[in-house]
Amino acid sequence: MLKKLPILLLLGAATQAQAQLGATSLKGPGIGISTDYLPASRYIRPEDSVKTQSTTSQLRYNFGASFVLSSKMDTATRKLRMWTADLSGSYTKLDNKDYTKTIFPGELLQASAGLKYIHSLNNNWTLLAMVNGTVGTDMEEITFDDLFLQGGVIFMKQHNKRFAYGVGVVLTNAFGTPMVLPAFGIQYKTDNRFKLDINFPEKISIGTQLNSFTDLALAVRVRGGAYDATHGVAGKKLMSYSEFSAGLESTWHLGHQFDFVLSCGSILASQVSYSDKKLSEMFKEKPSHRLATNVFMSAGLRWNMPHK
Repeated sequence: MLKKLPILLLLGAATQAQAQLGATSLKGPGIGISTDYLPASRYIRPEDSVKTQSTTSQLRYNFGASFVLSSKMDTATRKLRMWTADLSGSYTKLDNKDYTKTIFPGELLQASAGLKYIHSLNNNWTLLAMVNGTVGTDMEEITFDDLFLQGGVIFMKQHNKRFAYGVGVVLTNAFGTPMVLPAFGIQYKTDNRFKLDINFPEKISIGTQLNSFTDLALAVRVRGGAYDATHGVAGKKLMSYSEFSAGLESTWHLGHQFDFVLSCGSILASQVSYSDKKLSEMFKEKPSHRLATNVFMSAGLRWNMPHK
């Protein structure tokens, strides 16, 4: 399953325009910041799945913001037209020890900016059009190869108050040659005491409100990204990162607009793979450079902007 995560993340990306802030993810217009710490984890080499003495620890700083540029509601039909701007960034410092060759870069930066257009249609359908550009780099040199462009159109159906899904297409240059791929997403929420929240491909969580100030949830999350690595493995420079985690997430509501979020748990699986930035490489089997099962700790602050 983990080997397919980069493709799943790409195909679902058009419905996940906000930053990968984990438990601090934005739920609407606002600003979020978070810090993640992953202690040293042993490297598992791909050729024989041996857990080596080489270790990697990670410290990540994440930022995300979403702003409403314009919003118009037709009072007669209740149809909405809205433009939003989204900004995000993630800087990762990796501490690699006892490696005989470079597998993981020492630093990773991912910065993104995009626009979204939302237009209500008939029969609970909504059109989402988006375009964004992302720089994914190891900080050694920044060239055009570090720029990943994406645009897409998604049609979302609000089947009922609990269930919604979206289908569409996304244009991306993640594999070098610009290509069109399908995009999809699923959202499902309950409103019982214990709330089930499925937001594919980002997360599955079940949570409850402990009191008027505190929420607690158990969540399984997927994180991923693409980077142009100056010193790739076997001369290949397109690095894909995938991470699969599960943990407890506690949210404290500091008034009506601010949330403080703490989370901790287990990194069930994480890996990087390297390929050439060519379309022919998309579905090829690639060696998986894995890190052993680990723990993580995260803290974040979210400002939920008031909006109509």
